[in-house]
Amino acid sequence: MLQDNSGRLQALLDREELFDLVRRERFARDQRRFDVMSACFHRNAYIRTSWYDGRGGEAYVEATRRWMSATGNSKHWVFPAFAQVAGDRATVESPAMIFNRASPNGVEVDLHVFCRFFSRAVRETGIWKIMSFEVLFERDVLKPVNPSQALPIDWTLLSTMRPSYKFLAYIQHTRGVKVNPDLLGDDRPDQLAEFHAGEELWLAGKD
Repeated sequence: MLQDNSGRLQALLDREELFDLVRRERFARDQRRFDVMSACFHRNAYIRTSWYDGRGGEAYVEATRRWMSATGNSKHWVFPAFAQVAGDRATVESPAMIFNRASPNGVEVDLHVFCRFFSRAVRETGIWKIMSFEVLFERDVLKPVNPSQALPIDWTLLSTMRPSYKFLAYIQHTRGVKVNPDLLGDDRPDQLAEFHAGEELWLAGKD
């Protein structure tokens, strides 16, 4: 008797399409392919990052275009690792790194943010679209490009910022951006567990 593998094949296709979707969105963003980036998002997507919190995929893409013109071009590495699919709903969690170069007080620094990207996705007319985008922060590192220079840091101010994204928050502060102190991060495991529980309910259609 031949085994029916149609279910397994569909699961594999869904996983690969979802992984491709989240990689493609960040790649398009980094390369300023805003048309490709826009096509990845659902029209009602919710996005929250260190500098943006709002709904509407196209609104986020346009805000990103303006942000990158003002602050330069950070880069992202994305490694999709865990997808869950329930009918036409899915969630994807991806280990990731964010790279950014800045010049606070005239000193060139490199910022590396270790995090995970978490997205809801929905399938409409057979195509997966990103329905949400959240960053789950782990830790970050700030180093001077010239190792002989000291970091231009107000250490007292830095001590008031969240451990999981303190250098990112500091750099955004130098740009005039106040970062939400209650973003998701590994330093608040109870908050993170509550978030994941809510995502499981959404995936099960119980939202």
